[in-house]
Amino acid sequence: MVGKHTKVKKNKPLMGNHQKCWIWGRNAVMETLSAGFWKIWEVHLSERLNADEKKAAEKRAEQLSIPVVFASDKDLTQKCRASDHQGMIAKMAPFPYSSATEVTQKQVTAPLFLILDRIQDPYNFGAIIRSAEVLGSDGIFVGTDEQCEVTSLVCRTSAGAVNRISIAQHSDLVQCCRDLKQENISIVGTTMQAPEILSSHNFKQPTAVIVGNEGSGISPTLLNECTHLVRIPQQGKTESLNVAISASILLYEASRQRNFA
Repeated sequence: MVGKHTKVKKNKPLMGNHQKCWIWGRNAVMETLSAGFWKIWEVHLSERLNADEKKAAEKRAEQLSIPVVFASDKDLTQKCRASDHQGMIAKMAPFPYSSATEVTQKQVTAPLFLILDRIQDPYNFGAIIRSAEVLGSDGIFVGTDEQCEVTSLVCRTSAGAVNRISIAQHSDLVQCCRDLKQENISIVGTTMQAPEILSSHNFKQPTAVIVGNEGSGISPTLLNECTHLVRIPQQGKTESLNVAISASILLYEASRQRNFA
């Protein structure tokens, strides 16, 4: 029956520190429930939610055998340590990263991958994931060092897209590039000095695009693995674009060439 409150088990592995254990906000929680991809241990709903909101969340939680707890807004705020929860919070298991093999073995004729080199800001990470999913990327590769994890803030910034695109952790992004090249996938990096402009490059071929750290850009070792370097034309005097904006422009151009509509 919808609304049955299952006794909550304790001592389950969580995402990390206290706040990272929770995602919150209607869109983030409902999208994660809808996708059924990222394991949820508990859903907590505000007693003030309207009947339709309660029913929708309870029904999906029941389908996934997730306990539902009703509480006051104050209780929800204390648990997730944020007041902008909109009456919905969820206690999460660790994010289920894909393996590199799982991403590359998808049956795609001309895959479009994204490689993230040490993206540290969760807003940037979430925005990049959102753009990658919307613009048809077939998967994202991230490193394990100096890389932001998928957290509640990343989930919210991505508008729930973390549930809709494969994100693979790789302990060695240089080796990741070499493995992709063995599969005849071009590695495209960006530098301001590159002679080839973005629109001149052929993105219809199997491609993995690299975007680099907010401060230092793509590391020299990864630049050396690139088969092509391109630049995004700029007219203003500001030195460079935000990394999330750059990633979106690169992916849009690739999707445009592939007849994205």
